[in-house]
Formats: sequence, structure tokens, C-alpha cells
Amino acid sequence: MANRKVSPLTDTEIRSAKPRDKEYSLPDGNGLQLIIKPDGRKIWEIRYTIEGKAKKTTGGTYPAVSLKDARAKRDELKSKVLNGIDPIQEKKEIKAIIQEKEMEAQTTLTTQFHLITYEWLSTLKSAEITATKRKRAFERDIFPHFCKYDENHVVTSSKQISEITHGELLKIITEKGKATPETASRLFVDCNRLWTYAVSHEYIDLNITLRIDKSVVPKGEKTNYAKITDEKILGELLRSIDTYKGDGGVIVKNVLRFVSLLPLRADNLCKLKWESVNFEKAIITIPRSEMKVKNKNLSDFILPLPHQAISILKEIKEITGWGKWVFHGSRNMKNHVNKVSASRALGRMGFNDEVNGRKQTLHSFRGTFASLARTHHKEHGATFETMEAVLDHQEGNKVVRAYTHKADYTEQMRELLQWWADYLDEVKAARK
Repeated sequence: MANRKVSPLTDTEIRSAKPRDKEYSLPDGNGLQLIIKPDGRKIWEIRYTIEGKAKKTTGGTYPAVSLKDARAKRDELKSKVLNGIDPIQEKKEIKAIIQEKEMEAQTTLTTQFHLITYEWLSTLKSAEITATKRKRAFERDIFPHFCKYDENHVVTSSKQISEITHGELLKIITEKGKATPETASRLFVDCNRLWTYAVSHEYIDLNITLRIDKSVVPKGEKTNYAKITDEKILGELLRSIDTYKGDGGVIVKNVLRFVSLLPLRADNLCKLKWESVNFEKAIITIPRSEMKVKNKNLSDFILPLPHQAISILKEIKEITGWGKWVFHGSRNMKNHVNKVSASRALGRMGFNDEVNGRKQTLHSFRGTFASLARTHHKEHGATFETMEAVLDHQEGNKVVRAYTHKADYTEQMRELLQWWADYLDEVKAARK
């Protein structure tokens, strides 16, 4: 059958074309036609044949695409077909290239070193002060080498983590090690954890820290916290605490009195809540989630109260019992006391001389207890495990911990801590 001759369309015909129950078409010739949809839309359609296959594609909607423009599109398409180019396939390939470039651009944005670092830091479960120190270390010691900043020193962009070399990282760490080896050592460990995280999340393919020989990484010398263990100096310290009237007043005074009896970590001491205190059972209970070791398989931390500690709590309750914190701030009573206040008070009392064994900080009371409890082991007879339980030192060996994590040393700790409180009373009363 011979092809029916098609009369070219006119704008008048197109404008006057009305929708019907079913879509229909108005041919313009040479493969171009206008599809009239039941909802009134008018869509250009271009038909063509390539490699023996009939195909069609849209050319836009009328009147956004005029009759003249539709014919120009058809002619352009036909020209490509004559040159062996399939317009539909070409369009798909162009779209794929654009999408690939967009993905590359997005990857470039999301895998910037500072963004990966902050993402990794947000996944860590550590005490607030530890998290802050780790974040500051990266921002202070590593970011300046790979980041760009605005006038307010806010990071605007950074080098791709995949482009950072192990040589660059080693240079940063070794330079830091010349001044503070311990900080450099911790920084290297954290970099290893960061790059391990990046590999596991497919941001990079290689952990470059594995290419660094650990023997060339600065190693910090382990130093013990200064602590008072001489009984004469300890007696002076305890008497000075009892008569303290400096900054922080009665709050700081009782913080120091209490921690000398119960060697809590500074953070747990300052954030101790009244809801944790049970006068009837003479214990304090701190949720495991608030302890340094947050292993959910471990029990909440329970510490018995010697009668001297109960007396301090009853005394301070008259001042702070209305609120949340056992030791609220001396200026901001709605917040807990700042641990720095207690350590400063010790310094003002004259206990800041490490050379002569007269330095004590809030954390030092744990060391004082640990050292003297072991020295006087024959007097109290407590086991090593009981002394460790008082300090909430958890066994590092996972196998051992699996068998001991439910062990209850409460009553053994009660005897030990009462001995300790009585011992401190004797030390305080003695004036050698």
C-alpha cells in the first residue's frame, strides 16, 4: 500500500485540536506528529527507523515547543540517524555520563578529610572530656595540614582522605613527637582507627597507617599521677581540707572530704546525683553508662558508704538536697561542681609541690587509696580483686572478664572502705 500523503500542520489546527476520550495524533510528516491526550496535553512525538528497528521519542509539549521548534528537533534527529547515531541511545549515554560526574562530585564533597573525621568521631562511645580532647587534637595538629579555612577559622573544605599519603601523615606525627611524644603516639593510634573506619565504610581502599613502621612513631613515656602517700603529709592534707574556707567554700570542701573517703573518678564524683545515694542501704549506685568502662554486660557501679561518708552526705544534703546534684556549682547551683575548682583548691592549700611529694589533685586520691591500701594489706585483709572493685578497674582480658563481670564484692568493699575511713581518721589525728 502506498504511503498516504500528509499535509503539514498549521498552528491554527494545533490550537483548535480538542481532546477526545482516547488520545489521537495529528501528523506533520517525515516522522513528526502531535499526540493529543484526553487530559488536553499536546505532546510532540518523533518516529524514526535505525538498523531496521522502528523507534520513537518525545520532542516536548506544545505550546512550550512550537511547531517550528518541533520540526527543527525532528530534522536534527533525522540527521543523526542518517549518520548512524541512535538519538535515544545517545541521550541515555549522556545522562549516564552526567550522573557519573554528579556522583563523583558528591563523593568528592563527602569524602573530604575533615568530614570523615567528624563522622568517625561521632560514632565513638567515650567520656565527654575524652571525646573533646580527641577532637581538639585533630583540629589542632592535623587539620591545618589538609584543610582550608574562612576568615573566622571555620573549615570550608579539605583534601580528599584518599589523597593523603602515609608520608604526609608520618611527617606530621614525627614533628609533633619532638615536642610531645605522648600526644603524637595517641594521635597515631587515633589516625589508625580513623583510616580503619574509612576503609570499612568504603571511603578509601587502603589504611595508609599500616604502611608506617611503628618503630619510627614517637612513644611517650608513661608517667604516674602525682599522689601523696606519706602519712605525715597526708595528715596535713586532711586537716587542711577540714579547715578550708577558700573559693568554692563548703561545696569544694566537702567534695575533697568525700573523695578522700571514696576514691571515685573526678567525673563521677562531680556529677554524683542524689538519686544515686541510698542512705538506708548505705550505698551509692552509678549507672554503668556513666562510668569510664561502659560495657553493657557489666553491672552498675555500687560503692558502699562508710559512716564518715554518710555524715558528709547528710551535712551537704541540707545545702544541696533540693536539687539534682550532690555537689552543685558554687556559682551556678543548677549545674554540678567543676572538678577544676577542687584541684585548684588543693593547690591554694599548698599541695602542688610534686618534687617534695606534696602534690595532690582530685584524681590523685585514687592513687593515694590504691597505694596505701596495698601497703597496709595485712591490716584490712582485703583481696586484690576487692581493691580493684573499689576503683572500678575492669579486667582487660576478655576471657577473664567473661567469668568475673557479675562478681559482687559489695560487702568486701564495705569492710575495706570502713577500714580506710577509720585509717584516715587516725592519720588526720596524728601530729608527728
